[in-house]
Amino acid sequence: MLRVLMIPLIIWLYLTDRVWLSAIMVGASALTDGVDGYIARRYDQITPLGKVLDPLADKLTQITLAVFLIKDYPVVIPLAIVLTVKELLMLRWGLSLLRAGLPPFSARWWGKLATGAFYVGTVLVILFSQQLGNGGRFLIFFLITALMLYSMLRYGVLFREKIKRVS
Repeated sequence: MLRVLMIPLIIWLYLTDRVWLSAIMVGASALTDGVDGYIARRYDQITPLGKVLDPLADKLTQITLAVFLIKDYPVVIPLAIVLTVKELLMLRWGLSLLRAGLPPFSARWWGKLATGAFYVGTVLVILFSQQLGNGGRFLIFFLITALMLYSMLRYGVLFREKIKRVS
C-alpha cells in the first residue's frame, strides 16, 4: 500500500524538477516491493489481499511513471502502450482463470525481469538523461519494451495452456 501512496509524491517531485528526489523515490518504491515480497515469503505472511495489492501497486506505479515520462521523452510512448496492453490482458486472463475455477498465475521470472528493468531503466533515465542523450534513452526504453512484450507473450502462452487443460 505504501507504494501506491508514493506515486503522487514521485510525480510531484518529477514535475517540480526535483528529479533526483523523484528517482530516489522510484528506487525506494522498487526496493520496498522486493523487501515486502521477501518478508511475506520468508515468514509465510502471504495473504490473498497481498496477492492483489502487490501487483496492483506495480501496475499503477509503472503505468503512471510511463505516462508522465512521455512529457519529456516521447520515446516512451511505445512502452506506455505495451505496458498498458500487457496489464489489461493480464487482468482479463486473471479474471478468465478465476471464472474457470483456476487461480491466477503468480509472478514468473520473465515478469520480474521486465519489472526490474523498468525500475532500473526509469531511474537511469531520470538521473542521467543528459548524459544518455536521445540514443541512450531510446535504447533503454526499447529494451524495457522488448522485455515487456516478451513477458506478455509468455504469460499469454501460460494462460492458453491453463485454459486448455480445463477445456
